[in-house]
Amino acid sequence: MGRIAGAILAGYALIGVLVVLTDQIFARTISGFATMATPPLYYFAVVTVTDALYSIAGGYLCAMLARDAARQATLGLMIFGEIMGVISAAASWNAQPHWFALLLLVLYPLGVWIGSKLRSRKASQSMTASV
Repeated sequence: MGRIAGAILAGYALIGVLVVLTDQIFARTISGFATMATPPLYYFAVVTVTDALYSIAGGYLCAMLARDAARQATLGLMIFGEIMGVISAAASWNAQPHWFALLLLVLYPLGVWIGSKLRSRKASQSMTASV
């Protein structure tokens, strides 16, 4: 149980750190970004793609750390992330395009699942190669 919880938290933390770093990069490279009332449309497009990629990375890490319990940990990461995503979407509903919040809620579990599958496939290939 501890391995699963740790894998979930590590996967979610990785995603969170990457998201914050992306926002920091935008704030440092785009003049006036930090003071904009609403970021430009290209920001939401880029963040949609990067967040989807980060979800894949988080799912991969979660499955790697969970080892034999990858399926349970991946499901836990999906559920936890979706709960946090709904809270975040509700809190920022008037500050960002609605399509952005809804798209992230759709892409997040898909990305986590893909990352977990990539790790599971790699692990099974390693096992067959060592036999």
